[in-house]
Amino acid sequence: MEYDQMIATVRQRAGLGENEAVRSVQAVLSVLGERLAGQEADHLAAQLPDRLDTSVTRNPQGRRWDIGEFLKHVGDREQVANADQVRQHAQAVLHTVAEALDDDQRQDLLAQLPGGITDLFGVPTPRG
Repeated sequence: MEYDQMIATVRQRAGLGENEAVRSVQAVLSVLGERLAGQEADHLAAQLPDRLDTSVTRNPQGRRWDIGEFLKHVGDREQVANADQVRQHAQAVLHTVAEALDDDQRQDLLAQLPGGITDLFGVPTPRG
């Protein structure tokens, strides 16, 4: 998926303007990358448009955030206080990310995340 297509898809899904969609994508990818352990953030970034590579935070240990903490950090970085809006934005971004990944990468990514966060992707969760 190309950068412009990703931003346009998030804009449409979340009902955002261009700048808000970019800020939302960057915030969600930053928090998601920080939540992932090992090289999973690198693998994620490799399948996203080049312009989003630096948005994916790398943290080899991975944070152990649950859905509430995840969304709080997204809201803080996105500078959105309304919890429902933060959830809607995160869902729009993560659903779009899920579509951009190949099946193996999507399964690897979802396998590292707790149920509440995987629900935001809008795709079936792999069974392990």
